[in-house]
Amino acid sequence: MHPLKWALLALCFPLALWAQDDLLAELEAIAPPPPKAFTYATFKGTRIINQQSVELPASGVGQFVIGHRFGALNDRPLYNLFGLDVAQIRFEYSYSPVPWLNVGAGRSSGSKTYDGFGKVRFTRQSSGTGFNWPFTAAYYTSATIVTTPFSDGFTHYFTDRMAYTHQLLVARKFNESFSLQLAPTLVHFNLVQTASEPNDQWGLALGGRYKFTQRMALTSEAMLRFNPIDGYSTPLSVGVDIETGGHVFQFHLTNARSMADPQWMMQTPGKWSKGDIFLGFNISRVFTHVAPEYK
Repeated sequence: MHPLKWALLALCFPLALWAQDDLLAELEAIAPPPPKAFTYATFKGTRIINQQSVELPASGVGQFVIGHRFGALNDRPLYNLFGLDVAQIRFEYSYSPVPWLNVGAGRSSGSKTYDGFGKVRFTRQSSGTGFNWPFTAAYYTSATIVTTPFSDGFTHYFTDRMAYTHQLLVARKFNESFSLQLAPTLVHFNLVQTASEPNDQWGLALGGRYKFTQRMALTSEAMLRFNPIDGYSTPLSVGVDIETGGHVFQFHLTNARSMADPQWMMQTPGKWSKGDIFLGFNISRVFTHVAPEYK
C-alpha cells in the first residue's frame, strides 16, 4: 500500500473511535435512568420464627396467625410422643390501615398472656433513580399482661402483671435468596422475680432467611441477651418456611417454648445442649378487608 494511504488510515482510525465513543455517550444521555424500585419479600412472613420481621400485611389487609409449640423432645419422649401430647398455643389478629402501619392483639396459653402490638415501617430498601435506602427499617412495640395468679402471698397491683417490648428492626435483602435482620431490643418488666434482676433488659435479635426454592426457605434466629440471668438461656430457633397461596407455614425447632415477647426473649429456661428442644409451627392467613384501587 502507498505510504500516503497508510498515513490517511492512521489519521482516520482514532477519529472513528472518537466518533463511536461520542455516539455511545449521546445514547447513554438519551436513555432514561432506571425507575425507583422497592424491595419486596425480604422475609416471607411477618415473623421470622418468634421474632417479628420488617414485613407488614398490605394496606387494607388483616392477618390471622396461629402458633403452636409442643412439649420438649427430651420429656419422656415415648410417653409424650416426643412432645406431641403437650402443647402451648398462641393466636393473634392484626390489621394494616395504611401500608406502613400494622396493629393487632393476641393471646398465648403460656402464663395465659394477653398482648397488644404495633409495627411502623419508616424506610424501605430501594434501587433506581435518586437516593436509595440500603435497608428496610421498622419500629415494633408490644405490651403484655400475664393473668395467672400470683403464688408468693403478697398483695400485687394490676401493673405488676405487665411488661413492654421495644425493637428497632433493620433488614436487608442481599439477593433473591438471602436476607438478614438485626433488631436492638429493650424489654421492661414492671415486676421481676429477684432484686438482682433488672427491670430493663437489653438484647440484640439476629434473624436470617435463605430461600432454596420458589416457595421454600430456611430460617434461623437468636436473641443475644446483654443482661445474663441465672436459669435463662439464649433463645435459638431454626426452621423452614413453606408458602402455599394465601397461607404461610413455618415449621421449626426451638428451645423457647413461650411465644409472648418478653417471655421468649428474656425468660427462656431451655437449653439445646440438654435436649430442651420444642417442635413448633406458625400458620398465617391473610384477609382482604379493603380491596386496593387500581388506576
